[in-house]
Amino acid sequence: MPTSTPPIDFDVLEKSIYAQGAEEAMLGQIFERIGTESRYCVEFGASDGLRNSNTARFLLEDDWTGAFIEGSSYRFGRLQENWADSEKATLLQAKVTPQNIESLFDTVKVPRTIDLLSIDIDGNDYWLWRAIEKVRPRVVVIEYNPYYEPPKRWVMKYNADHQWDGSSYYGASLESLYWLGKDKGYELLCCDKQGNNAFFVEQENFDKFEIEDNRPEVLFRPAMYKPRFLGKNTFVTGHPYRYGPGDEI
Repeated sequence: MPTSTPPIDFDVLEKSIYAQGAEEAMLGQIFERIGTESRYCVEFGASDGLRNSNTARFLLEDDWTGAFIEGSSYRFGRLQENWADSEKATLLQAKVTPQNIESLFDTVKVPRTIDLLSIDIDGNDYWLWRAIEKVRPRVVVIEYNPYYEPPKRWVMKYNADHQWDGSSYYGASLESLYWLGKDKGYELLCCDKQGNNAFFVEQENFDKFEIEDNRPEVLFRPAMYKPRFLGKNTFVTGHPYRYGPGDEI
């Protein structure tokens, strides 16, 4: 009879209902291992709170509560349509910056310890995670830039006016996020198969997953979304490449 739970094979998990890939099942498996405490989550940019949401299923099916923060007026309008009548979700329209993130958390009364933080703003994601100090998520899901493969460290230069243009210029490499996580007391668990999101857990819970090697070069996944056909039987995936200034941190 086995004395421990076998390592998770995140590749075999099913497609999500609301999230873009298998994020819901992946998060479900993570919380089966570490349990829940606050059953509270925060997601920014939340978009409409349903499509491509890493947190919606927890609120709708698992009796969690949480905060959705979205900067776009149009998307926030859709967010209100979907969640205004829910007592489980607190909604806030705001442009999130490293300078205001913690005051925004105070505005929507985010607990000091939460179970899940989801970061996906197509730009300054690294800088926002780095700025968070007062709120401690037990699990962090953050979009990474798969166009900079390990061991490349690359972080988009902070730009308060950045608006994603659909290109490959956004965010941070997995390597840079890995070391930021280390500095903040987190370990990389996995990346989703599409090359979108990286999953981090507090270091104190990492041994529950029996992952022998979590280096970025081992867990990295290339971009496997948005196939674009260039000719007969020739295609590439991901966003069109665009150079932009970055920091090697």
